[in-house]
Amino acid sequence: MDYRGKRVLFRAHVPILNVKYNSDACGPYRDWQNEEGMIQANGTDVAPGFRLCPTPAQTILESGSDTGNFLGTAIYVQGQEVVLVSEMEAGWYRYVSEWRLHANGTIRPRFGFSAVSSSCVCNVHHHHAYWRLDFDIRTAGNNRVREFNNPPLVGSSNWHNKNYEIRRPRDPARNRKWRVENTATGQGYDIIPGADDGVATTSPDWPFPSGDVWIVRYRGSEIDDGVVAVGPPYEAGLDTWVNGESIQNKDVVIWYGAHFTHDVAHEPAGSHGHIVGPTLKPVNW
Repeated sequence: MDYRGKRVLFRAHVPILNVKYNSDACGPYRDWQNEEGMIQANGTDVAPGFRLCPTPAQTILESGSDTGNFLGTAIYVQGQEVVLVSEMEAGWYRYVSEWRLHANGTIRPRFGFSAVSSSCVCNVHHHHAYWRLDFDIRTAGNNRVREFNNPPLVGSSNWHNKNYEIRRPRDPARNRKWRVENTATGQGYDIIPGADDGVATTSPDWPFPSGDVWIVRYRGSEIDDGVVAVGPPYEAGLDTWVNGESIQNKDVVIWYGAHFTHDVAHEPAGSHGHIVGPTLKPVNW
């Protein structure tokens, strides 16, 4: 993915998606993402599985309906954003994958959670989605990761470098965010947590959600956590990739987890699900 002709991401996706129920009323599950669901998308097919729409497509999150006229990825423009959206099915769950690309370079990856009627979803449960963001800011190498905290963790500086692979928690009280930047050009992208993305250690099903952010060196064999298909195990085993390797001036990958509690009995009227995801903003671009 490029912005203004300069590389930002080599690859970005959600390899791990899991759910845990209170008192193990059902599951736990690690869900698949290779079964598409119908959405309402009016427009012109521009390639197999891709439809260009003059008006916004509607998934179950907008319509509350599990029906539609298109199976695939809808593309449309909303304001200053190009939006790519599709819906997936895993049993009674309905998942929505959405990417919002703003003209100013801001990228908003979004993941939505909904469901159709089932005896399981009536029980309180906790969804977790883990993005793998393979940054190549300008180049695959010469990248580093910095962390922002306000108030500062130590001393007076809000920013400090992450020199080795590490797992980091979100910390809303410190306005924590991360920056991946090219050390030669100074250009970068900030990773700003979403307000509804949760914190793993405060999730009711902790330690099932194994963390919030992992900063690791790129390895072609680490495309996921190595679990076959839908498990077991069901937890995300990303700590395996944190083994002390240097990430200074390297090709780096950020794993970003978001956590959401689904309580159908207490959903607001007219609500058909929930959306999580960070915001990626260009810096010195």
